[in-house]
Amino acid sequence: MVYVHIEEGDFDGFLSKIDYIVKTIKDDKVQEFRWFQEKASYIKDKMLFDYAILGIDRSFIIIAALIDFIFETISGEEKKSRYYFPIIVRKNSFDDSCLTIYDDGDCVYGVYDAVDDVEYIRCLDYILRGGKEIEFKSCGRFKPYMILNHDIYSSKRLNNKSSNSLTLLSKNEIVKTFRRMANGMNPDLEMTYMLRKHGFNDVQDIRGYFLYDDGKGTIYTLSMFSQYIENVADMWQYTQEYLKDFVKKYDGSDFVSFVYKNCSDYIGEVKKISELIANMHIKLSLINEGNFGVLEPNESNIDEITNQIISNFNLLLDYMKNQDYSEDVESLIKEIITDKNLLLESINNIRSLAPYFGKYLRCHGDLHLEQLLKKEDGYILIDFEGEPTKPISERSRHMSPLKDVAGMIRSFNYAAYSQFFEYKENGKGGIDLEKVENLLSTWATVITNVFVDNYVNLINEHDADLIPDEKYITAILALFKLDKAVFEAIYEVNNRPSWFKIPLKGIIECIDELKNISSLEVYNG
Repeated sequence: MVYVHIEEGDFDGFLSKIDYIVKTIKDDKVQEFRWFQEKASYIKDKMLFDYAILGIDRSFIIIAALIDFIFETISGEEKKSRYYFPIIVRKNSFDDSCLTIYDDGDCVYGVYDAVDDVEYIRCLDYILRGGKEIEFKSCGRFKPYMILNHDIYSSKRLNNKSSNSLTLLSKNEIVKTFRRMANGMNPDLEMTYMLRKHGFNDVQDIRGYFLYDDGKGTIYTLSMFSQYIENVADMWQYTQEYLKDFVKKYDGSDFVSFVYKNCSDYIGEVKKISELIANMHIKLSLINEGNFGVLEPNESNIDEITNQIISNFNLLLDYMKNQDYSEDVESLIKEIITDKNLLLESINNIRSLAPYFGKYLRCHGDLHLEQLLKKEDGYILIDFEGEPTKPISERSRHMSPLKDVAGMIRSFNYAAYSQFFEYKENGKGGIDLEKVENLLSTWATVITNVFVDNYVNLINEHDADLIPDEKYITAILALFKLDKAVFEAIYEVNNRPSWFKIPLKGIIECIDELKNISSLEVYNG
């Protein structure tokens, strides 16, 4: 096989119809992919924006395609998203994973997603090693950047949980493909590289990466080769198994006492994780190159998050109209609507606390249990790209480290309710459902308090100015938790209504913290 841009030869017929063929890619196949972010929307059209031939052989061709998906949201609004969609086209080869088939009369072609195909991975490796840029049809360029040097022998799908695509290679490597295109250097690449460069080793190493340069001064990060970390599990998986055993042990005793008695090992894990996250924030505060360093937040920074919460909250209220919910969810919605004006007033009052917000710095941006890999001897932080639905310019901004803290708190809450839903669905346990829910809710509260207390103490030992003044930390943390919970609620009501209860309860908890006088006192745990 030749891994270069050469004459198309036997694939002339296919390439002459490639614009039409892209339109025939099956919508249901695309929407099955975890990385496709418009699952709740109707795909109206697909248009090939640009493409480059990465490799060609007698029996197949590898194409780096940039495809525009035109879709209609549930509100009827038409939008467009551009995806990096590498495909491999094989002659007379078809199976259930085939995205579309094209017959030109002389040959039948099967079109496949290429990211897990070893030929595509070998092709990327060849281009990375050679350092030669590949030209797209529009004169854009596929640009490789090499950092380290290894060989590639095989590949396989790692999982289907990421908002991007992960392919496991030999030599303990992963190719991460950034599917939804956003202009700029992806924060996952930038943050991981900078942390590693400055001595924070609890992240993956990077061998190389690829950019798309449109020829007009704009770049897009397409993929990167990074270190595969041998691990026990990600902390979400680990926590789910842990909670399953935890519930089985319940003996009917006081919830809080039972948690402390039976979860000392997990509490130890949480203390180590809070230390890891605190150390990451401290390291990030000390990096003074590029778009890093520490900033003093001003009123416009605070306005940005409060306005975002208010806008998303009003959007959530619109989404909740004219829908049927279970009795317990209806009760939560009613409580939120009743407290709406009080909530909005509390959010506006937070603006006056701008001088007490601590510092802003580059942070993880989308931190939760799944972004922590548990090793035999510690943990690794992964996926620094922030919330993938937002523009890179927004994900690369400085922010309060409490955004990451809030992400972990919401993740503990989700972990507890995920286990409750599993217990409820299985219907095999002998414990009253209300008790199970309260037990798991208590577990989340205890774990949250341990996590926050330990994190705050560690930061204060190094530089207390990084986080909000102790008198206001609970109220300000509640603001970041509310931001996360409202964002979650919008997702759940549109994509996973059975989980809608989780963020609704989180919103109510934040309302209570924001409106109570105790919210202006030190976080006691």
